Amino acid sequence: MFETLVGKLLLSLLLGAAIGLERENSNQDLGSAGGLRTYSMIGLLGSVAGILYSSQLPMFALLISSAFFVLLISSYLISSIITKDLGLTSELAILFTFLMGLLITLNILPLYLIIALFVVVILILSVKATTQKITQSVSKKELQSFISYAIIALIVLPFLPNVGYKLMDIPFLAQIFASLNVDLGKFAVIELINPRKIWMVVVLITGIDLFGYLLGRLIGNKSSFSLTSFVGGFVSSTSTTQSLAQRSKKSSTVNYLLGAAILSNLASFFQIFLLVGPLNAAWLVSILPSISIMIISAAIIATIFLRKKEKEKKQKEVEETEGKIFALMPALKFAGILIIVKIVTKICLVLFGKAGFVISSIIASFTGLDAILVSLAEMAGRDITFQFATFVFLLVNATNLFSKSIFSYAQGSRKFALRFFVSALIIVGVSFLGLIFVK
Repeated sequence: MFETLVGKLLLSLLLGAAIGLERENSNQDLGSAGGLRTYSMIGLLGSVAGILYSSQLPMFALLISSAFFVLLISSYLISSIITKDLGLTSELAILFTFLMGLLITLNILPLYLIIALFVVVILILSVKATTQKITQSVSKKELQSFISYAIIALIVLPFLPNVGYKLMDIPFLAQIFASLNVDLGKFAVIELINPRKIWMVVVLITGIDLFGYLLGRLIGNKSSFSLTSFVGGFVSSTSTTQSLAQRSKKSSTVNYLLGAAILSNLASFFQIFLLVGPLNAAWLVSILPSISIMIISAAIIATIFLRKKEKEKKQKEVEETEGKIFALMPALKFAGILIIVKIVTKICLVLFGKAGFVISSIIASFTGLDAILVSLAEMAGRDITFQFATFVFLLVNATNLFSKSIFSYAQGSRKFALRFFVSALIIVGVSFLGLIFVK
């Protein structure tokens, strides 16, 4: 229908009318902005200019366009002088309506794309009241925090190289060791750091803080902790736990934060099904009792802490002091710890080889379980027995949980770290009962 010339003129008229109707329903100064009839004619005028240009009459199209722009600029100048309002929303809407009509008849862009742009513009124009409430409620320090995170996640991260740098990549290091008659051997290929992967940890920790803050503004701080943490657990339960531990230093709601941290680790237990299932379904059946026990115990502990009442403080509790949403330095410190742990893991693998499988797995569990689970799934039933693979899994899971307690003690409150350790001890203890069912 809209492929014919008449159809294109009708579409320009209708889309212009829709924008004009929105303008009339908004609280705009209709004396300068116009309404349904004005915008309909503007859209139609743009289409006429496009038709003239396509008909090899560019001078007439240029004349119409120039006259339109002169009228628009004159209208804006007169209106701004009279009303003292320098806003450009209505003028931009008028300009877009004209360009939309022009593009429809010029066939420069696909019709579906023009309609998509129209929908976006209508949406932007219609949320004026909502945007005003948001801008009025956002403080200057909150805005600075959002900008800081945008720099961390959208500017710094994409430009960091996704390359693992080794000892041999350090300039002049090989020559220095050669001059000292030291042969690096296998140590030369040990990966020291991958800038993008390490910075991703920083982005995750600060992002969890930011996402939790936004949810807190929408549904309340206490409710946001549990929801954000459960979702964050699927990305990185370690990063989520550290983020909550940092909050515990300045918060009286330690029980809620702790319950949220347990929920984060509960989510990571569900990830085991996704990692192990496609690789070794038989071994997944063997560890299913242990995983089920871990999930049930974690769910019970999380529920207890989330429902536990906090002691009321006489002074007013301030969760985000001075509008600060996230802290970059603790995230950087945690990233530094991960670098050290990964280097130690690589060295252990070089020194002990296959004989140090358990030792290296335990060390590697300080940074996460994903890589270890994949390795165990590939080896279980082939290189090692199901029972031994399950035992190693439970061992590294225990180490991973206890390492989070250590990190929490270093970066969070002592109360949070101690209670998380006790919770981890319970989950680890009951998880070993699953060995009874492994043959």
